[in-house]
Amino acid sequence: MGVMSVRFTLATLLMFAIRAVMVRNTPWPNLKNTAKLLLWGVCIMGISLTYFIAINDIDTGLAIVLFYANPLFIVFGSWIIWKKRPSKNILISLVFTMIGVFVTVGQIGDASMSAVALVLLSAVFFTIYLLGLSHSLEKTDVITSVVLVNAGGAISYWFLVATSPGSLTAHFPHDSVAWTYIAGLVVFGTVTPILAGFAGLKRVGPSMVSVLTTLEPVLAIAAGVVFLGEHLTINRVIGASFVIGALIALSVLEARTETSAGLGVTSP
Repeated sequence: MGVMSVRFTLATLLMFAIRAVMVRNTPWPNLKNTAKLLLWGVCIMGISLTYFIAINDIDTGLAIVLFYANPLFIVFGSWIIWKKRPSKNILISLVFTMIGVFVTVGQIGDASMSAVALVLLSAVFFTIYLLGLSHSLEKTDVITSVVLVNAGGAISYWFLVATSPGSLTAHFPHDSVAWTYIAGLVVFGTVTPILAGFAGLKRVGPSMVSVLTTLEPVLAIAAGVVFLGEHLTINRVIGASFVIGALIALSVLEARTETSAGLGVTSP
């Protein structure tokens, strides 16, 4: 609680400074769009809070792979809500990434089922966030959107800090080492990826983003093994191979499709 409230507050302040330099002449969105962007920040709070509570009872590699069942929700949610039918390339890639996810999920073992449910709830929050955000980005520039989404995350976390619901108590950074980690988290784990993610989302849409970001479970498993001493099982190796293979196939198929379209040729 202490980490996340400080993290999003500092990220908001940093983004305000970036906005003041880069798009200072751009007007702020109207009240309705501002409220929506703040709401997507509240969704980020829901995503992160449920996920971080869950990883007390489940290892990080498994948790993040469970979380990446969300491309199923996003692709079909985008189809149903926004009428954006996924391309054949995305559907093929999605099938193989989901095979990779479900192969890895076979390692639930003694994990708490409540933790599994929390991770899946986090994935649902992420689906709502990504679909809603993709619509908001059509009306607001990327930098302003990042400011307001981070502000929404900060406000919602400070609300939880003030109310201290249940066993959620805040412990704030108390020494220079902790603040150094927080600063790194703000720059490299918040501002940079959110800016890049928003810019990508604005260009390719939620379905493509949801498939491409399934590379994260592979990186999470590797980081868990290297830094946290978690076990690398054969199922996770197979699952990661499916995910990587599907993403490589997607990039090749999309590149061929774009090349054929540019040449006026119908792709087979």
